Amino acid sequence: MKRSLIVAILALATLLVGFAPAEPAHAATYTKVVRYGPFTIPAAASHDDPGHLNNRLLFAVRRPCLDCYITSFTPDLVYSDGSRATMENGPMLHHAVMTSQFKRDATCGNEWLGLAGERFFASGDERTAISLPNGHGYRVRWYDSWNLLVDLMNHAQESKTVYLEVAFTYRPSWESVKQVRPVWLDIDQCGASEYAIGEGYSDEHWDWNVNVPGNVVAMIGHVHGHGLAVEATNESRGGASICRSVAEPDPADGHRILSMSTCVGTPLATLNRGEVVRLHSEYDSPHAADDVMGIML
Repeated sequence: MKRSLIVAILALATLLVGFAPAEPAHAATYTKVVRYGPFTIPAAASHDDPGHLNNRLLFAVRRPCLDCYITSFTPDLVYSDGSRATMENGPMLHHAVMTSQFKRDATCGNEWLGLAGERFFASGDERTAISLPNGHGYRVRWYDSWNLLVDLMNHAQESKTVYLEVAFTYRPSWESVKQVRPVWLDIDQCGASEYAIGEGYSDEHWDWNVNVPGNVVAMIGHVHGHGLAVEATNESRGGASICRSVAEPDPADGHRILSMSTCVGTPLATLNRGEVVRLHSEYDSPHAADDVMGIML
């Protein structure tokens, strides 16, 4: 079943590039859990035909703070009582993507996709959390406006009502924090984020000509079932690896990814303007598919 995106944004692959002042001796960090929804997913027609809430786009959604630096993101899908909604009881978080409307997207700012703003966080059903290195944060200003794209599926025989929940940690804006810039790398860059693979092993590529130079401090990846990993390499430096985000498959169901590894460092690599970073998306599939993804943020 092909699951295409309205705006080619999904759970994730973003390079975070930092610049700015030094870390203070004492830093105050706060945590805020924000719940988005409710979302009601239709019942599955059959085991092979799940219910689908297709790419619900919400504008001007709640932010955890109005003038701050976000230092970590932890996503989840829950019921109203706070218990987790998982494929074991029906719901699947196919993807959720957050954008900041008034910020320019680094890799699709000149495309129609850029109308959604800067893609800064996303998650698939693996719900991988990402924490930035100490002293780094994603800047939120009082005038920013966030959008949220949510795509949900349901394998249960009855409809399910769920919420997307994100736990944010953040620091006040007056603290000395290095601001990061998200960069979205995608095999189907600025398209529907989907591409086709054949049976067996494959390694598809997409090249980014660096237009956001700086220190890479965090990376996270996303693939679909039977995906092995996504990796970013610096082709201008002999193919040196920047980050390899490895998929952990469900041993009982190869179509399901349980987690993706993350890369965090100060820095992982330093990129210069004009260098070529290559995104690799690796699969080993028992069958052909036309709706896989390969993304790094």
